[in-house]
Amino acid sequence: MNFKIENHISMRKYIVLLLTVVVFGSCVVYHPHNVDIPLLSERGQLHVDGSVSMSAPLLVAPALNATVAWAPLDMFGVQASASVTDFKNCYFQAAGGTYFPFGNAVLECYLGYGHGLSYDDSVGDLNHHHYTVDGSYNLVFSQINFGWAGLDDGGIDVGMGLKGGLLTPKWDKIERLSDGTETLAERHDQVHFLLQPQLMFRFGWQKVKFSVNVAYAFLTDWPTENNYFNYERFSAGLGMHLMF
Repeated sequence: MNFKIENHISMRKYIVLLLTVVVFGSCVVYHPHNVDIPLLSERGQLHVDGSVSMSAPLLVAPALNATVAWAPLDMFGVQASASVTDFKNCYFQAAGGTYFPFGNAVLECYLGYGHGLSYDDSVGDLNHHHYTVDGSYNLVFSQINFGWAGLDDGGIDVGMGLKGGLLTPKWDKIERLSDGTETLAERHDQVHFLLQPQLMFRFGWQKVKFSVNVAYAFLTDWPTENNYFNYERFSAGLGMHLMF
């Protein structure tokens, strides 16, 4: 009987600690964005992809993602993407590069720039201090994609991508005092190296497919010393892909 009571109390302590970490330490300022891997193969192709994705391990609100890719010239493609999470966190990127089709196989190489905004007014710590985190970040990156498009009579696409770049943040951690005033507690502007692999699978018909995307992010020297700035490692999304 005593064993059951002690076990129950230990479980309650564990749950309370877990909730404290998630609620008070889960300000997520970056998560892997589900940017589509278009696999452009010929001049004039236009790809439009929309998806909803979830991130882990902190499980923030779902993100809405949209990507447009177009091949205006032979072996030259452009891409634009946007991601919005609960209207407090958003990210936009644009990229241009080249593509090389080899039958059903396609190799793509892009250079791009991204800009993100992050805001959270529910950050706290175990000492009952309350903070607002507000800021932005810039990302200069290159990405290589490889995959197979139009398999099984055009109904299946499979691809993988690897993004690498420099992420330059400018986040302010602002302490909210009991008298309503605010003071700057910390500014985070250290440059980080980002490495982000991604996998894509699409199935359906030649012009209309369902899409599945998963991505994982690695950031150097993260998080900061006081652990107020976190990032999501994993992201998975489901969506719809159209080709014109």
